[in-house]
Amino acid sequence: MKNEIYIVSHKDLKLPSNELYYPLQVGKKNSRYAGYLQDDTGDNISAKNPYYCELTAQYWAWKNRSAAIQGIVHYRRFFADSLTHNQVITRQPFKSILDATFLEKLLTNHQMILPPKQTFWEPNLWLHYRFQHQIVGMETVREVIKELFPSYLATFNQVMFHQRSAHMYNMLIAKRPLFSAYSDWLFSVLAATEKNLDIRNFSRYEQRVFGFLSEFLLNVWIKKNQIDIVEVPLIFTEHRNYLTEAGKFLRRRLVKQSQLKTKLSIKDSKFY
Repeated sequence: MKNEIYIVSHKDLKLPSNELYYPLQVGKKNSRYAGYLQDDTGDNISAKNPYYCELTAQYWAWKNRSAAIQGIVHYRRFFADSLTHNQVITRQPFKSILDATFLEKLLTNHQMILPPKQTFWEPNLWLHYRFQHQIVGMETVREVIKELFPSYLATFNQVMFHQRSAHMYNMLIAKRPLFSAYSDWLFSVLAATEKNLDIRNFSRYEQRVFGFLSEFLLNVWIKKNQIDIVEVPLIFTEHRNYLTEAGKFLRRRLVKQSQLKTKLSIKDSKFY
């Protein structure tokens, strides 16, 4: 059975398209890109893309494909073909991305491929989320886990209140049974969260809440289930404007801190 890595994109770009990589168009479609799979076919949640981001692609792959190995990457972020370090490669970047041979080798020895962890300034992940997003989203997730998945609560607390680093971007590759098991749990948690979270007054950016939440939920799931992961560096196909990103980061943090009228402290973790 073949392996499939889905390249999530809302742009019509020249992307790898071969026996391993499958461009997958997500979001509102004024036109359908030639050679792309579509996330609004079959069993899908494509209409929720403004709120779920790349997760509409993961949901579609989970429900409509059955490759032996399944993975999610982005049009400007790919896993590398070596275990070196993250790189920006704008000229012929696809020569340096994960290939079928390296993929098979990695998943022979490990259960899941993930990006390297990112470490944040704040004392824990809960505070990082609190100062970057609407904390009510994470509070709702915690209540959902407490009620519907109580065996995960201790791990959730450990990850969110005692870690400063996490695997981000909602990128992963795993064999089908594991990809399916994680997707089943994730979308169950998010569906219950969606029913209990009013986002009508969120900004357009903050309405992407379910995509933000899932980045942290992945870390909870792999820790709880003791998944043997391997960190594989990323190939970025576009230069990042770190000055702009840092400015946005600090602006969100200052706005949140002003709203909360508090100093950044680990004691501000509500459930710490």
